[in-house]
Amino acid sequence: MTNPFAGSHLKLERANQHIAELKTLVSLLPSAYIATVEINPDGGNEVVKHDIRNRDKLISDIALILGDAIHNLHCALDHAWMATLKRLASAHIGRQTKFPVYPSRDKLEAALRGREIDRVAPALFDLVVSEIQPYGGGNDSICTVHSLDIDDKHILVLPVIELASIQGIKIENERGEVESGSTWATAQKPPYYVPIPLGWHFKEKGKVTITVTFGEGTTSHGMDMVEMLSVFSIQVLGVVQSLENAILIELGRRAKIGT
Repeated sequence: MTNPFAGSHLKLERANQHIAELKTLVSLLPSAYIATVEINPDGGNEVVKHDIRNRDKLISDIALILGDAIHNLHCALDHAWMATLKRLASAHIGRQTKFPVYPSRDKLEAALRGREIDRVAPALFDLVVSEIQPYGGGNDSICTVHSLDIDDKHILVLPVIELASIQGIKIENERGEVESGSTWATAQKPPYYVPIPLGWHFKEKGKVTITVTFGEGTTSHGMDMVEMLSVFSIQVLGVVQSLENAILIELGRRAKIGT
C-alpha cells in the first residue's frame, strides 16, 4: 500500500534541501566583502574598510530560499494532517482543512471538538492537544513555522545579514610590535570601518564573520536563521512521525472495541 505520508516526507525533504542551500549561501557571505585600507583625511591615520558587493541581491536570494524552506515545512504539516484525517476521520475533512495551529490551547481544543475529532479519534485529539501542542505557549517552533509561512505570503521575510564582526586583524604599532584584535558584533549596515592610531599600520585587514538572523516584524526576530530552520525541520519531522504513530494507535483502539 502506498505510504499516505509520502507527500509529507517529500515536502520535508525539499525543505531540508533549501536549508542546506541557505547554509551554503550564508557560509559564502564573508567572501563577498572587500577590505581596503584608506587614510583618514582628518587625522591621517589608517582605516580599514570592509564593504560588500551586491548586498541587495544577496538579501533577496536569502529571503527567497527562506520562504521556500518555510513553505515546504508548513506543507509537510498540512499533508500529514490530511493523511491522518483520511484514515481516521474522513467524514470530517472540509475545504479549509489544514494542520491546526491556534493562539491558545482552548481555541485549539474548540476547533478540534468542532470537527468532532475528540469523539471519532480521541487518541488523535489527545496527541495534538497534549503532546504536539500547536498553540501559543505550547510548541513554539511549529507556531513560528505557521506565522512565517503566513508572513511570506504577503511580503518577503527579509533577513538581516549585518550582525557582523571583523576577526583576525593584525596591526603594527609605533614600536614595530604586531598586535592582534577583532571588533564587537554590530547590527549596523556595511560598510564597516576600523580605525587605528596615527603611526600604526595594518598587517592583516581581518575578515568579516556574519550571523544571518530573521528580520524585524517576524516572530523570530534576531534569531540565527540557519540554526532555527534546522530546529524547525526536526520539530516538523517529529510531528509527522507522531501522526503516523497516531494512526496505528487509533486503529488498534478501534479494533479492540470492534468499531
